[in-house]
Amino acid sequence: MNYLSKVTLKPSMHAKHLFVKEQINPQRPSSMGNDTPKTDNPYRVHQALWQLFDLPPGSDRPFLYREYERGGETFYYVLSTIKPNLDHLFFNVHAKVFNPKFFAGQRLAFELRANPVSSLKDAQGKSSRHDVLMLAKKSMISQGFDDSYSIDQAMFDAGVDWITSQERMQAWGVVIHPNLELSAYTQHRLRRSKQDLEQQKQADDTTDKKPTKAKKKMIQFSSLDYAGALEIQDVDLFYNQMIKGFGKQKAFGCGLMLVRPLRQNNQ
Repeated sequence: MNYLSKVTLKPSMHAKHLFVKEQINPQRPSSMGNDTPKTDNPYRVHQALWQLFDLPPGSDRPFLYREYERGGETFYYVLSTIKPNLDHLFFNVHAKVFNPKFFAGQRLAFELRANPVSSLKDAQGKSSRHDVLMLAKKSMISQGFDDSYSIDQAMFDAGVDWITSQERMQAWGVVIHPNLELSAYTQHRLRRSKQDLEQQKQADDTTDKKPTKAKKKMIQFSSLDYAGALEIQDVDLFYNQMIKGFGKQKAFGCGLMLVRPLRQNNQ
């Protein structure tokens, strides 16, 4: 059974500052003069949300999440394969069973924060991931374009092409309308502490799984917010992809697609 939860910080000052001090900036004292939590570190948020699930160290991540900020408040939608704990020190959790009744041909409005990357091989045949928007920007500059409009348009087109590629849509079981809104393109640079790496090593040592590849202190990735419309072609493919998440960097707030029925006058 799967669950969709809305997770918010408890309104008390004590809860907010515990969240900042113990999770977001565990090595920095929180300023009592600022009552707004600074939550711009997806790695720390990911660690905090892990606490909603009673799982032994080294377990597979059972959830996707998406962070929102509205009206000065931060909250999270969390899609999980197990029910989260409803009693938490600094979170309020409202969970419900996620069992949508999708059907082939159904049209949905969607929102998705994704990590738009493509894999390219170098001269030695080694494959590596590249930000498709940055690739488009570099290509335009290499061709002699230096005006921001042309470069921005090329980056926008690259973002649309990434999510509407035939291969991707077939794998996801949908057709995505190319009339999309793209926003909040962000390049993230996250630094993990020595304590973070030691905790990860301990978690790896308690299981028979292969050691986690990402042992580097610095984590770098980009995210892009999509909003648009899609039509379901294969219900099973689409539903299973929703549970797994769309694209890469799902541990850092990417990959959770939120959907709602598309109104008739918007179709």
